[in-house]
Amino acid sequence: MRLVLDSSVAIASMKPAEPGHADALAFLERARAAVAAGGARVLAPAELWLEVYVAEQRLAASRASRASPQRASAAASESPLAGLAVELVAPADEGAITEFLGLLTRRMRGRRPFANATDLVYLWAAHGAEATVVTLDEGLLKYHGVVCDVTRPQHVRLG
Repeated sequence: MRLVLDSSVAIASMKPAEPGHADALAFLERARAAVAAGGARVLAPAELWLEVYVAEQRLAASRASRASPQRASAAASESPLAGLAVELVAPADEGAITEFLGLLTRRMRGRRPFANATDLVYLWAAHGAEATVVTLDEGLLKYHGVVCDVTRPQHVRLG
């Protein structure tokens, strides 16, 4: 099984009050076990690490502003990507991106345009790797089946 991990899952796992927090935590744990057992591959574009890094920094700054320095460092949590082997997906060349955008345009058939380029990057990565995007992003979920499968973490069945 090949899965492209969207940052919404990793970020939700760091925020207990976030909708989907428990599902994100459970999925990441199941993904670690499945990857370690050779039953799954988790892939992502470089944006995953950038988005998670920014979220980690914001959470750390928020915690530091609410707690003493000793308590803030103790409250800092491990990265949600720690212990999870995530393979970087990168384009072979500009042609691969252009081809994907052409396919996407043909399949959109008048549907609303994308709100941001980041959604496109995750869909591109999944399309190229013949994988499923795992996300909690409602906007991205609406594009299930356009160029790849898109699903929520709790719907992924890992052996």
